[in-house]
Amino acid sequence: MAPIEPGELTILKQQTPFVKDSYEFAIKKLQGNLLKDLISFSEDQKDFINEETIELLEPYLVLKTPKGEKLFEGAVAKKASNALEGLCTWAGAMSDYHLASKIVKPKLRLLELRTAQLAEAEEKLAAAESELNEVNRLKAELKAKFDAQMAAKDALMEKAMKTKRKMDQANKLINSLGDNKVRWISASNEFKATKSRLVGNVAKASAFISYCGPFNADFRDILSDQYFTGDLRDKNIPFSDEFDISDFLVDQVTIGEWALQKLPSDGLSIQNGIMVTRSTRYPLMIDPQGQGLTWIKEREPLMKQYDTVITLNVPNLRDAMKMPLENGYPVLIESIENEVDPLLDPVLEKQYISKGGRKKTIILGGGEPLDFDENFRLYMTSRLANPHFLPELAAKTTIIDFTVTQ
Repeated sequence: MAPIEPGELTILKQQTPFVKDSYEFAIKKLQGNLLKDLISFSEDQKDFINEETIELLEPYLVLKTPKGEKLFEGAVAKKASNALEGLCTWAGAMSDYHLASKIVKPKLRLLELRTAQLAEAEEKLAAAESELNEVNRLKAELKAKFDAQMAAKDALMEKAMKTKRKMDQANKLINSLGDNKVRWISASNEFKATKSRLVGNVAKASAFISYCGPFNADFRDILSDQYFTGDLRDKNIPFSDEFDISDFLVDQVTIGEWALQKLPSDGLSIQNGIMVTRSTRYPLMIDPQGQGLTWIKEREPLMKQYDTVITLNVPNLRDAMKMPLENGYPVLIESIENEVDPLLDPVLEKQYISKGGRKKTIILGGGEPLDFDENFRLYMTSRLANPHFLPELAAKTTIIDFTVTQ
């Protein structure tokens, strides 16, 4: 560095006392691309200006004429050189930058510190928020499970309360009906006994329907009370001692309906009605007084509607039977003598033909097969008080005696 010596400078045609210039020394340093160096210094090294440099630069910045005019200004420097104007302005700007940076830099460092602290705090905040979100999610899951468990608990409590109310009501009912316990036990035992006697009762009822039809009331009682009962007793088959065929096979509602259809309500007539409706074979009724005939006509109104009340003397029996057989209408054949036309044997013996699951057919008199409807019903009556039916006819039909005796 050049030594500092006092001297004078001629500026604005005025002699101004100042230090001796160091141009000869500085010219060596200023050789080259000065503008490039200044720009590089402004961009990269201005923050490294120290107090010593500013102290050396200050005399130039405050330089004044004897009259007090500032000399280190661009307008003054321009009178000497345009380039010098920019250099003076640049030097003043560097000094101003250094003075300003003494105030700003601590604040910038504090800003950087606070920015770093803010970033760290924000990072911690993000981590805390993430943890909070996870805790909230877990809390929501636990709350949902809690709500579900509480709902299940409430449902169970409600169900338990309903069950308790039912139990209380049941206990009240049981306690209030405790007096009926003996009667219920007796009824239960009676039901078990009735169940055990059911086989004998069914056998007795079946035998009654199958064999007692041709006889009057006295002979029916003898067959039922002596022969049927004795046979069951000999075979050790349990049965009811006070067995009544009417009570066993028909109820009072049905008996009332028969009464409305003009069937007499005496025991014999009720038994005859049971045989007509329960037997698997078509009934042949011995009916000199016409009671059975009247009942059947009232019972089967379709016979009047389709004119299916006939006799064996009808001109063409096959044609008369065709429509009822095919459409399931009831037929009543009146005034049977001692025999039945052999044409009816396939009907009495139920010689139906069924192929491939199709509708059943039946052959009458060797003609074409006739369709058979399951709803078809056949009734036969005889006005003879003491007919002589052949055993073959008795095997094909259920003979029932409707004769009224005094």
